[in-house]
Amino acid sequence: MQSDCLHGLRCLLLVLSLIGWSAAGLKAHGQTETHTAAQGANAYAFDTFQLFRQLTDGNFCYSPYSSQRTAALLVEGARGDTAKELIKLAHVPEDPALRAAQALDLSIALTAAASRGSLVLDVANAVWAPPGSTLVPAFVQQAQENFDAVAQALPDGDPVKAAQTVNTWVSQRTRGRITNIAGPAMFTPRTVALVNTVYLKARWASTFDPRKTKPHDFTLPKGATMKLPMMTQSGAFNYTDNESWQCLELPLQGGESTMLFLLPRDAAAMAKVETRLSSATWQAVVGALEDCDVNMQLPRFSFSSELSMTSMWQFLGARLVFEEGKADLSGLVQGGPYFVKEVVHQAMIEVNELGAEAAAATVAAADPFGPSVAKPQRRQVTFIANRPFLWMITHRRSGLILFMGRFAGQ
Repeated sequence: MQSDCLHGLRCLLLVLSLIGWSAAGLKAHGQTETHTAAQGANAYAFDTFQLFRQLTDGNFCYSPYSSQRTAALLVEGARGDTAKELIKLAHVPEDPALRAAQALDLSIALTAAASRGSLVLDVANAVWAPPGSTLVPAFVQQAQENFDAVAQALPDGDPVKAAQTVNTWVSQRTRGRITNIAGPAMFTPRTVALVNTVYLKARWASTFDPRKTKPHDFTLPKGATMKLPMMTQSGAFNYTDNESWQCLELPLQGGESTMLFLLPRDAAAMAKVETRLSSATWQAVVGALEDCDVNMQLPRFSFSSELSMTSMWQFLGARLVFEEGKADLSGLVQGGPYFVKEVVHQAMIEVNELGAEAAAATVAAADPFGPSVAKPQRRQVTFIANRPFLWMITHRRSGLILFMGRFAGQ
């Protein structure tokens, strides 16, 4: 980045950290209709998924809700065309009052889920500014009331200490799962940072017996196989399928959140499923879940992802906010102009017997999410996840997707 004094510009740094998700045995009942405030977040989730999936045929994970909330918070400090682009990116209403009501409504729903004590769900936002930068008071108030975002002070003029300060806060909020998301190069003496963390930890409603976990073949994207520890259990779970895929829901203890596994039947089906996955098709899948007797095998896995969101936001239409001299963030920081320098995101997930902690194929014309044939009222089915699959962790009452990604054994 060129000198701040040469351009008379400041940068706004967004650190989007997807944090831990931990579950140990999920057992929940049917999903409810997607909450109005969650619909925009989920639309953003599938927009970004369609970009992420093209970057690799291997593992990836992220929290669409984490980065969408940061974009939504940034909307409140943007003006003019910059705000319009961010509103479209985040799928939030144009009316400020409606945005505020939806943000608050969803925040209350998530807080209520965490307060019931069956899981740890911690969503945190912070606005960091050095002594030389003055946040707009109206933005600070709105950020606190609707996003629970706390204004924090950065060390004056020391990029190393600034990065350490943010990393310490993130590590605390994520129970040590994300520890080094911010680097000194991200900070100048005038850098303002918006930071979001999401941490989820809960037990499965029905845990796996570790004594039954055995190594089995897992087919990798290129066709080779490797041995992975496969967890096994049988019981009553929500399940649905068609000729292209199977979907299994494992609820978290207490029923507040749930993890869903979308398993294409082969590599060609994976290409079709990923290409056609959207809010509408996902709702159709979730809506078709039914109580079945399921014999399942799932791999035990753990991995993390580090992603730059900058180019993705630009591809999805939020360009002005990254342009020196064109971005209008006058509703966020006084004494600008400011622009966004970088958007960074980290995520991790671990799935084991007790739970999980998170913190080129030809596409056929056939629709992989077409209607399935009629089935008996109660079925006995087998779900063997021995090949690449997609997964989502959702807040069950609202339908909000908190975490999502792909596991491909790599």
